[in-house]
Amino acid sequence: MDNDEFQPVSTGSFYGKRYKTLSAAVDDIASSSSHNDADIVVIPPDVDVQTDEDEIDEDNCATSYLPNDVPGEIEVHYDDDEDILPLTELQKKLVCRPSKRAKTANTKEVEPKWTENILDLKMTESYGYIDRLNNLKIEMIDKTSVQSLFDTEIFEYIIEQTHLYAAQKNNHTFSLPVEDLKIFIGILLFSGYHKIPRERLYWSLDEDVSVPIVSNAMSRNRFQEIKKFLHFSDNTKLDKTDKMYKLRSLMQRLNKNFQKWGIFHQNLSIDEAMVKYFGHHSSKQFIRGKPVRFGYKDWMLCSSSGYCYKFDTYCGAKPMKDTDTHDRSKSSLSLGSLVVLDLLECVSQPSDHVLFFDNFFTSYHLMQTLRERGYRATGSVRENRTKKCPLPSVNAMKKDERGVFNYICDETSSVLFVRWKDNNVVTMATNYDTIEPLSKVKRWSSAKKEKIDVPQPQLFSKYNASMGGVDLLDQAVNNYRINIQGKKWWWPLFTHMLNVSVVNAWRIQNLSCEKNTDLLTFVRSIARHYLRCFEKIQYIEKAFWIRSN
Repeated sequence: MDNDEFQPVSTGSFYGKRYKTLSAAVDDIASSSSHNDADIVVIPPDVDVQTDEDEIDEDNCATSYLPNDVPGEIEVHYDDDEDILPLTELQKKLVCRPSKRAKTANTKEVEPKWTENILDLKMTESYGYIDRLNNLKIEMIDKTSVQSLFDTEIFEYIIEQTHLYAAQKNNHTFSLPVEDLKIFIGILLFSGYHKIPRERLYWSLDEDVSVPIVSNAMSRNRFQEIKKFLHFSDNTKLDKTDKMYKLRSLMQRLNKNFQKWGIFHQNLSIDEAMVKYFGHHSSKQFIRGKPVRFGYKDWMLCSSSGYCYKFDTYCGAKPMKDTDTHDRSKSSLSLGSLVVLDLLECVSQPSDHVLFFDNFFTSYHLMQTLRERGYRATGSVRENRTKKCPLPSVNAMKKDERGVFNYICDETSSVLFVRWKDNNVVTMATNYDTIEPLSKVKRWSSAKKEKIDVPQPQLFSKYNASMGGVDLLDQAVNNYRINIQGKKWWWPLFTHMLNVSVVNAWRIQNLSCEKNTDLLTFVRSIARHYLRCFEKIQYIEKAFWIRSN
């Protein structure tokens, strides 16, 4: 490479300035008129991945507070950037990125051939997911859904790693029976629907806060001892290249259990979910405009009904594998598109399913790649990711009446772009769907002071009906989210995985049973079942005492 051609990009010349405080970044964006939309991302200081401590009052169960500022520096990401990456990652990427001249010489990319004729985009369809759903119903007739997802293997793994961590901390007398672990998890789930401001109050004897079912099941000191030594990985074998190493094994086991019956839904959605966290970790993000602004970002593959098949915590852009660098379909994809392909590795039969995702993930190249691999997909798309298709611009269509739409199709890749004027102008890309038949949606007319019918292309109707799977999961998780806090940086992710497992188990039970159960009743039944494990412990202790005397 020519050293003169590849110079590092300075931190102040690509996205703009970096800021030392949150208020300075917000004030500068508010006074700027050069961009319509921007995201603020925190670039926290790197911390040692081996640490198990953090600055938080674990006894305080109130989670509604917000920090006055954020650790580290602030970065501003504007909406006209195609790859939303932290500047620290993008700068490394740009230093070694080949020039446009070299890229053009090495890869011959076929240019799209646009036409206003609606092409036949039909793809191969199969219905193997129905057989998998029927097998699930048969298998779950005499089984408990929670035991199938959070199974004996996971309990044994947690106990093994917890014993190992306690020994590493020079506590060789610590022991964690499986009944104690179940009681511990039962108390966590109990705190999701029976909230008390402080953790210690669950064991208080005061009449206004006393909770006998908790204090009878386990002592406070025993609960805090288990919480202190709870662990999921061996600290002597840490992989410092993986920021989620402490949870990686547990994540993989849960993903495997979520997929143990295969993918038994047709419509799948891919989106991000935020896990609230206010401590210090290099994977934590701050995203302006989100309901949860501070926390970890999880990529999720869910069914349209809210069942999670796979999740992964975002830790920065992953380095491309050697096989991927020679794959033209992957080398030209953005971060969001690569996330889609990574999540879809668990799908064994692409023709069984239809994918939906938003404009963070969608691009022309992704739709082309998915069609080549047999996936049917539809997603909203940003104007700068349409391969310069000759549609009327968004600003021009803002002057049109609601219901007006324009479309263009690429004969080369069989990708259809449709731009439709609703309350705002929305662009949709699909590699299998079509425009007709048009449906009617109700919209309020300020001129007529009543709701009117607005024509809507078919692909928009299907997208709206199937895209919200991750949001449904997130809503269910937030209804009864575990309320007990922890000092360790991975604690919010661990409790989030517990909540997701419970919601998945609830979805499975409703699929396999004729009578549906509401989520609160289901969570209560699990918590009470685990808390009753103390009766078994008392029985064993009593039998041992009688035998010894």
